[in-house]
Amino acid sequence: MPAKAAAFEQIKKLMGWCPVCGKMAPQRRQLCSFVNTTPVSGKTGNLPELRTSNVLFPANTTLFLIYFMISFRLLLSLKYPEEILFFLTGIFLFNISFYFLILKTFDTAVLVNKLGVHLQAFRLKKFEIPYEEVESITLYRLEKRSKKASLLLGIGGIAICGFVAYIAVGKGDWNVPILLISLLPLLLFAERKQRTQFRDLNTQLYIKTRHKKWYEWTPYYSLVTDEASAEELKSSIERHCEGI
Repeated sequence: MPAKAAAFEQIKKLMGWCPVCGKMAPQRRQLCSFVNTTPVSGKTGNLPELRTSNVLFPANTTLFLIYFMISFRLLLSLKYPEEILFFLTGIFLFNISFYFLILKTFDTAVLVNKLGVHLQAFRLKKFEIPYEEVESITLYRLEKRSKKASLLLGIGGIAICGFVAYIAVGKGDWNVPILLISLLPLLLFAERKQRTQFRDLNTQLYIKTRHKKWYEWTPYYSLVTDEASAEELKSSIERHCEGI
C-alpha cells in the first residue's frame, strides 16, 4: 500500500537507514573520547580506549520496521467505525511503545578497548565483538541525495497524501489517515532528536566477523557515523587486532 511504503521510507530516513544523511546541527558533546587504560602485560594493554556516541545502527532500523509493520497490520485489521474504541486504544499503546523505542534507538555508542568492540543499543541491547572474531573492517563514504532525487521524493509525497485523502473522503476508510496522523508528532520528534544529537552521519563502517551466528543473515555488523569517528574506530580496532 503506497501510504505504508511512504511511512517505512520516512522512518528509515529518520532512524539512520537512509545513506544520504546531510550535515546535522553542530553537536555539543565530544564525538570521540580517549581514556588511557591501566598498563597490563600484553601488546594491547597500553592502547587507549576509544568511545563515540555519534553513531546509528542500521540493524536497529530493521527491528524498528518489523515492529512497525506488525503493529500497522494489526491496527488496520480493526474495522472502522465498529471497533473504533479498540482502534484508538491500540493507537495509544502503539505510540507509547514507539516513543520508547525511539529513545532506545538513539541511546547508542561504540567503545573500543582491550576486551573487544562494545556496541551499546545494537539491536536494542549491548553487544560485544571479540577481536578474535574480527576478519576485516571497511568503510564507505555515503553520498548526499541529489536535487533530482529530492524533487522526485517531494512529488511522490504529494501523490501519496492525495491518495490517503481519497481513501478517507472517497471510500470512508479513516484507519490509515488516523494512524498516519497519530505518527506525525513521533516522526517530528525523531527528526528533531537526530538533528540535535548527531551530526555528519556520512560514513558507514562494516565489521566482518569470522563466524556468523545461526540467526543472522550476514557476518557484517554495520554502523553509520561521521568520517573522523569512522577512521578512528577502524584504526583502533586494527591496532588491537594486530596486538592479539
